[in-house]
Amino acid sequence: MSFLLKDEAYEQLVQMINDGKFKSGEKYSLNQIAAELNMSKTPVRDAIQKLAEERRIDILPSRGIQLHIPTPDEAKQHYHFSNAIEGYCAAELAKAYAKNPKNIYVRRLKYIMQDMKELLDDTTDFGEYFALDRQFHMELIDSLQDPYFSSLKSSGIGFLNHPELQLCEKIPRPKVYACHKKILDAICKGEHSSAFDAMLEHAQLMLNYL
Repeated sequence: MSFLLKDEAYEQLVQMINDGKFKSGEKYSLNQIAAELNMSKTPVRDAIQKLAEERRIDILPSRGIQLHIPTPDEAKQHYHFSNAIEGYCAAELAKAYAKNPKNIYVRRLKYIMQDMKELLDDTTDFGEYFALDRQFHMELIDSLQDPYFSSLKSSGIGFLNHPELQLCEKIPRPKVYACHKKILDAICKGEHSSAFDAMLEHAQLMLNYL
């Protein structure tokens, strides 16, 4: 039963991070989080330890936890992953779209962009915005239709699973949206080199802020 509670606590904490409920630089106690989740401290402590191992939060001895601030080396890892994996997927999707303009993944990307455009104001819900941001990148990877590549979405490397990066550095939503639009525009023109370059520009934007 404690194993199941640990998993439940982990999933709820990840959702809280994705929804922007943890503020950058703010410290949170184990008691505070356990009360928020309506759970005992043991499963919550285990979930926190797992998130710390994934470098999504930092445990501060005797002071609680806070969102993890990536080191320069970690930021470069995310940058290289996005370039190597997502850049390749964007280029391949541009080639696929040139052959078949009815490509389902491009259609999904267009819908995501329409919804994302409505959430560019910082006063709108961060969780909804980030869910669309993340889905954009996941669709890019899934478009390759390779199970191994799709499995990399949960690897923890790359920018797609780390809303805390945007929360820590206050990256403007319109800038992220503009990068997505440039990637999608290149894909819709069937320009694979431009799609790859646009993905590199997006990764560079994230790296510059980090």
